[in-house]
Amino acid sequence: MARTSTRAAPPGGRVRNGRGRPRDPGLEDRVFDAAIALYAEVGWAGFTFDALAKRSGVGKDALYRRWGASRPGLLRQTLEARWYGVDAIDTGSIREDLLALARLSLRLRTGPHGKVSLHMMVDTTRFPEVADVLGSYGEATVRQARAIVRRAIERGELPPATNPGLVMDMVVGSVTNHVATTPQRLRPAMTAKMDDFAVSLVDVLLSGLQSLGVSKRQP
Repeated sequence: MARTSTRAAPPGGRVRNGRGRPRDPGLEDRVFDAAIALYAEVGWAGFTFDALAKRSGVGKDALYRRWGASRPGLLRQTLEARWYGVDAIDTGSIREDLLALARLSLRLRTGPHGKVSLHMMVDTTRFPEVADVLGSYGEATVRQARAIVRRAIERGELPPATNPGLVMDMVVGSVTNHVATTPQRLRPAMTAKMDDFAVSLVDVLLSGLQSLGVSKRQP
């Protein structure tokens, strides 16, 4: 008859069932923080597990256990966790939603990881192995952003003919151009007035959309 082996729990502790090391609950946060900073600095060419292990303090073995050999997969998850979180924007008000989007765009593009978007544009054309990942991430983000406008149309806040893509282009594009064309010597003044810019941008946009809706209803 086979004997069943038992292990006594250590004083004040528990017996851990199964094999392997317990999962570190903070590992993903440390890796994502390090990964977004690394990608902002060096882009895809320098986005290696060696560099990420050194920067995050997480061993390469742990990185491979969690993400296998999929650097593109890790980059996609990093962007979802630390870049545009558009899916979380849903206040029930189109003005507040667009303000949240404008403020997020301004914060990301003027923050320490502002070069992420530049590297994404370049890497998409240079590295086939990452083009699909960045493309699918971008498409998902655009869908989430356009949903903000579609919800507003359903609530009656915007005219039915409002073009969701055009609204998003006007918000994100205006922010991108504002940051890109501001000379370095004027950056401190720009960042100090970012919220004023966001409010003015959204109010002008909504005023135009609402006026367009009224004019189209007139005979």
